[in-house]
Amino acid sequence: MKKVDVLINAYGKPFQTALSLLSLIKHSGKWIDRIWFVSDRPEETKTLGRQFVLHLLDNITVYVPSDWRWINHIDEKRLTEDDYRHSIRYQYGWEHSDKDFALVIHNDVYFKGDAAGVLLGVIGNRIAAGEIGLCCQCPAFHHKKCSPDKYLEFRPTLKEFIMMASDPKGYIPTDVSSYMVCPTLRKNPWPLPSCRVNEWCALINLKIARPLTSPFGPARPFGAHVFEGVMQEPKEGQKWQEFKTHLGIVYDTGMAWFRDVHHAGQTCAHQDLSAVMEHWTGHKALFDTNLYESNEQRAKSILEQEFRLKFS
Repeated sequence: MKKVDVLINAYGKPFQTALSLLSLIKHSGKWIDRIWFVSDRPEETKTLGRQFVLHLLDNITVYVPSDWRWINHIDEKRLTEDDYRHSIRYQYGWEHSDKDFALVIHNDVYFKGDAAGVLLGVIGNRIAAGEIGLCCQCPAFHHKKCSPDKYLEFRPTLKEFIMMASDPKGYIPTDVSSYMVCPTLRKNPWPLPSCRVNEWCALINLKIARPLTSPFGPARPFGAHVFEGVMQEPKEGQKWQEFKTHLGIVYDTGMAWFRDVHHAGQTCAHQDLSAVMEHWTGHKALFDTNLYESNEQRAKSILEQEFRLKFS
């Protein structure tokens, strides 16, 4: 039987973190070996609640990075520095796991079925498997030209992509001028900028991915946020303005890696996971106190009822 390591970063959300791991083990435990747990911003996390799940499981390796990258874009020149590189999400376990497969998960997911087994069943000889695309940010999706199932087929020219981006027909976090100043995007817009395998639950074939990914290969780390474009420091007294002080795009988690490995000839398998897991609002909850508390209480209730945990 194939064994899989788990890569997870945790910033706060102790009840949701516990539910993520305990529900994963409940349904996919037969596949799971080691859990590589990175504690993001541990000093601040103390005020958000102790990560008590660390005392419930005996197959966890905890790593506390020397720095906190969070969603700040990386300095690619520093990827040769171990401490700097290991501060990027998932990277420490990525480099230290001895397994051929790693399951990357968020710390705010609730598993209702065997997600690891499902992804192992579809990955084949591909580099990764999971839900493809942050399509809500992609003009090609809103123009009904592309979808997670069709991402390998739809490969527009720069002119075609820019025409769609000029009339995005939906939510898009940038504008056409920002795309135009990105050298790699101008050279080849495919995979499209918002395309990735979503890291809230993604299976990575490390046997293929590790040699291709920093520090062993040219692909930027899976967990990196990467800025491409023109960056200008605001003048004294000037406020930061999107599209003016920073003109370009930020590749969200997994996007730069996705582009890099596809340009190296790799592909990913799209698999809808809605039948076996829920993802609870992700990043947004860190900026909404009421949503954060609501999700924590919801997770606590499930832990009490489904896992028979008792909290004082």
